[in-house]
Amino acid sequence: MTKFKRFLLLAAIATAVAVNIFIYLNTHLCYRAKEETESPEKKIRILKRANLFYPSNDSAYYELGKAHFDLGMENLNDKALSKDHFQKSIQQFTRSLRINPASYFCHFNLAQSLLYMSYLDPAFEADSYEEYKKAALLAGHNSQIYYEVGKIFLSLWPKLEEEDRNFALKTLKKILERKDRQMIQTVLHIWEMNVHDYRVIEEILPEDGSIYNMYAAFLGERSLSCEERQMYLAKAELLEFERARNEHDSGEGKFQYYWLKKASQDFLSCLRRLERIRFYQNLTGRELIDVEDYLELKKSANLNVAKCILEEGQDFERAQGYLYSYLALEDEVAPVRELETFLVLRGFAKKKLGASFDDLGRLYFQTLLYFKQNRYRDIVRVGRLLEQSFVVVPEEKKEEYVKVLQLIGDSYQKVDYLYDAGGFYRRALEFEPGNLETLLRIRQNYERLNEDEKLQEIDEKIESLLTPRQIELKRFKIEKGRRSAHTLILDGSEIILDLNFHSEEGSRIPPMISVFFNGRVVWEEYLKKSEGIGQDTHPVLSLSLKSKVGENSLVVIPVNTSIELHRM
Repeated sequence: MTKFKRFLLLAAIATAVAVNIFIYLNTHLCYRAKEETESPEKKIRILKRANLFYPSNDSAYYELGKAHFDLGMENLNDKALSKDHFQKSIQQFTRSLRINPASYFCHFNLAQSLLYMSYLDPAFEADSYEEYKKAALLAGHNSQIYYEVGKIFLSLWPKLEEEDRNFALKTLKKILERKDRQMIQTVLHIWEMNVHDYRVIEEILPEDGSIYNMYAAFLGERSLSCEERQMYLAKAELLEFERARNEHDSGEGKFQYYWLKKASQDFLSCLRRLERIRFYQNLTGRELIDVEDYLELKKSANLNVAKCILEEGQDFERAQGYLYSYLALEDEVAPVRELETFLVLRGFAKKKLGASFDDLGRLYFQTLLYFKQNRYRDIVRVGRLLEQSFVVVPEEKKEEYVKVLQLIGDSYQKVDYLYDAGGFYRRALEFEPGNLETLLRIRQNYERLNEDEKLQEIDEKIESLLTPRQIELKRFKIEKGRRSAHTLILDGSEIILDLNFHSEEGSRIPPMISVFFNGRVVWEEYLKKSEGIGQDTHPVLSLSLKSKVGENSLVVIPVNTSIELHRM
């Protein structure tokens, strides 16, 4: 009995050794087969030898399936041979899955073989979609397989049933949540070629301003829906506005704890975001951003930046730009009075206007504060003091002095002292003869005084300062996606701006043009040829715009193709 037990033990050991040797040989040959990349036929021979030693290695069958799949792809011109290899690849992948049903690589490659087999033999019955689903679910949404399955389902969109489409949408949504720009670009290109349904993109695109802008740029470059592009640009601006508001709120919280530098950074970031908003919502007919809320936020951010600068003990001049921006937006008297009190308590403004004419910059700023509070008679009093004083105006302070004279003239007009107002305007014009704002004030003054003879003379001076009514650009070419910026000197009236374009002859793509005026989008659409006379059928864009006094910015951007601007 003891000898028999020893025999059984030795036999078991020998069997285990033999099995391990066979497994080793199988594994060794599998690795050799994986390294064989040049000849699928040689790879198949090695793997068949491996299976003779150990027929239960799922990797060997998987590699056999891949080898037959490669041969099927190489021989697509020979339909019969290709079908034979795809059939064999299906058999090998199926055997591999019997041993290891959790292999998502094997499920994916089996699905690929089934898909190609269905192309070669329409009568072949197999559900490749189920295998793709299994591969995706087993791999997890952070894997490359998951991404590949999403792309394949999108490319097969017209053939998918409702259930498979829903699975594809869920898959693609998780893929795009990674916010990988290269992945998103690839998905968009596949969508354009195979789907072209904007509801699909609406379903899968993550809520992110930069991705919305990316999608909008894609729509423009590919000459797709202008309305869809504008909607996503408007949505991106809404998200930008919400982030600006959050940064403003964060800055206010830090300001309360006297973290002035961090608060200032938040307010400045808020302002930068607000400056990037071009109000594409005006083209969509939907008010996503309340304009009053936008102006209030911009006003508050400018004021808070100035307060941070002053509370930190920095020079008043550093805060002036933000204070002027704030005052340009503020129409209520009470907040301006609060600002004046804040500045007086900290020594940045005097208690009484006109106490000194030494600092013309401060004089202009405080005069503006008084004007915003409707304290016109106080400003008139300063004007009379100024007439009785000898004021030295340095060259670098000439602009501020002219603005002081303008405000004094405006105040005289507010209290109906028209002749006195005209006197201060003419005095301002002596210091700066080409000042358009002063000339327009004089014109208004002459109109109220009914001095028609002087009106003609002043109109000629104003006209000489304005941008010519027609500008010839001699077929100025604007490249696709490039900005063509122009500065127009205007008088603040309503204008009709005509832009004459020239598109390439025989071009099948109508040019999509974006036009921005003073920082806001005023037009974006595909250009159509005008109803011209004879051969003059080049696109003409006519826009009704409200200008501002002085410099007005005009930016033209061709979105999808280059174009030439003839005249405006």
